[in-house]
Amino acid sequence: MSSALVIVGGYALAMVIFAVWARRDLGRGDESYYLAGRSLTGPILLVTMAATNFSAFTVYGSSGASYRIGLSFLPIMAFGTGFMAVSMYILGRKIRSRSVQHGAMTAPEMVMGQTGSRSAQLTMASVLVLATIPYLALQPRAAGIVFSALFGGPDWIGAVLVTLLVVAYTLTGGLKAVVRTDAVQGAIALGLLWLGLAMVVSDAGGISTAMDAISLSESTEELLGREGNYTLLIWVSTMVLWLFADPMFPQLYQRLCAAESDAAIGRMATLYPAVAWLAFIPPILIGTIGHLSYPDLDRAGSDNILPTMIMDVGGEWLGGLVLVAGLAALMSTMDSQLLATGSLVTRDLLDKESPEDWSRESVIISLSLLGLALSVWSDLSILDLGLLAFSMYAVMFPSVLASAHFDDIDGRAVVASILAGEAVVILAVFSPESFSGWWVEPVRGAVPTAVIPSLFASLTGLVVTQRYFKMREGFSWRFKINNSDIAPLAGLLVVFVMAQDFWWWGETETWALGLPRWIWWSAALSIAQTAIMARWVGKVSSR
Repeated sequence: MSSALVIVGGYALAMVIFAVWARRDLGRGDESYYLAGRSLTGPILLVTMAATNFSAFTVYGSSGASYRIGLSFLPIMAFGTGFMAVSMYILGRKIRSRSVQHGAMTAPEMVMGQTGSRSAQLTMASVLVLATIPYLALQPRAAGIVFSALFGGPDWIGAVLVTLLVVAYTLTGGLKAVVRTDAVQGAIALGLLWLGLAMVVSDAGGISTAMDAISLSESTEELLGREGNYTLLIWVSTMVLWLFADPMFPQLYQRLCAAESDAAIGRMATLYPAVAWLAFIPPILIGTIGHLSYPDLDRAGSDNILPTMIMDVGGEWLGGLVLVAGLAALMSTMDSQLLATGSLVTRDLLDKESPEDWSRESVIISLSLLGLALSVWSDLSILDLGLLAFSMYAVMFPSVLASAHFDDIDGRAVVASILAGEAVVILAVFSPESFSGWWVEPVRGAVPTAVIPSLFASLTGLVVTQRYFKMREGFSWRFKINNSDIAPLAGLLVVFVMAQDFWWWGETETWALGLPRWIWWSAALSIAQTAIMARWVGKVSSR
């Protein structure tokens, strides 16, 4: 496939050249290398947040999941991921302020600055690094899928080549180069994914025709419903997982610290739901429609449905071009993960006396090799790898939120919170049967249900330990909320509750464009969220 080789090779070369150009004004200090001098404005912050968050999990994990369970995955991802911008805004303004106050560039550094506890810093940094390795492995795994679809070779070759490419340009330019390549790769990924969707839908005779064909077949009609794919508990748990896990991604947290102002964070959070819908509609519709052409794929094989469909309908040249969207998405996430996780190791775990430049380079290379090894030798699907990492991240939220908002959180409370929450996650991974009888066994699609007991354990560990060590000193958990914040917070809570639309749970009847009514309902709620956020951010900015 010489044409595909030209397309992918040309894209790789262009990214290297662009990354070298993008590092032109890089400073030598950590603040320039890791935080781009804290200079990210609203539009740039939105683009880099989206490009970083919408990864191989977005393109291949979501298309594979929609192949297996249908359109029910669209509200979960598009509305759910869009709604997590609310927690980004609530947490982001405070951690940006604390980051400047303490010169902190990572969550563990901020916690260290607030608590004075080296143990809390080491505990949080260690868990964040461990949680990022499985998620980091998603990117080379997806690169292997693209390589195999284009050239027919083994997956590991593509995984190795893309890892080498991403490491090369990440080492050269730090966050400034990464943000600039994010902007280019994000635009490429989004544009080409929509082109791919247009080709697949056209080949199927239109979206209404494709949805009608799915609804009329007994073997596929469940793809337009939620019963059998989700229970209400799994649905709610998954949205809670996104809400608390995403702000704890080291690469997203890093960008909040790099924001130019609170207003920049507000503009990003307001527009994020629209970008989420634009990013998830193409892969999820392609995965669902793919069931018509390839009805018998297994769980691991379903992760290949998007490149398979694109190559079928687009041919060698156009199909190869659209598959570059997947490469753009995974590369724009992998570089950010390497940079952010590298900062955790060099600034939180390594001895401060170690040579600065040597530490940056060696750590990034080592992390890339760990992720590559897991991607090649693990038999977990892309969705499995993602959900494992997400559950570990979510446990961090209570201690980070408390540390950011209060000046006298005890470091031992942070350690207790993390260990208690991660103990539940580990139990869910290695002994899911322990949850039978009193909860839902967290296996396969029910993995997100572990987030509620793990968050409960994390919050309990934090509160109980803090009370034991600090309450006699007059500590109070009272949050300061401005009166003008009450109405938007209440409105956003209503939006989230309304998204758990149990009253339409069993409905499979199609509506406009052949899509179920509950898809349109979720989209309308995202519009309502955007309106509330715009008004709230406007009021806060005018204070």
